[in-house]
Amino acid sequence: MNTITLHIPVQAEMLLALNETPQEFGEELKRWAAISMYYFGKISLARAASLAEYHRYDFESLLARLNIPISLLDEADAEKELALLQEM
Repeated sequence: MNTITLHIPVQAEMLLALNETPQEFGEELKRWAAISMYYFGKISLARAASLAEYHRYDFESLLARLNIPISLLDEADAEKELALLQEM
């Protein structure tokens, strides 16, 4: 996989307030970016897990702890999926 490195300026006081190293803060940013992008439908669950550097199962567990649904299907979409499965 081809990766790029982003450089994001952060005030040193932020790291002190959070008691985190730059590496820990970067990992936290990636994790919350992945959660946010998944929640708002920007990326799939698999891509979000990859961005957060989590195994998919572990990322699903994280979402569950945050009360974020693993499936973002609305009721109508879920009914369509069930109908397709019943036709099989």
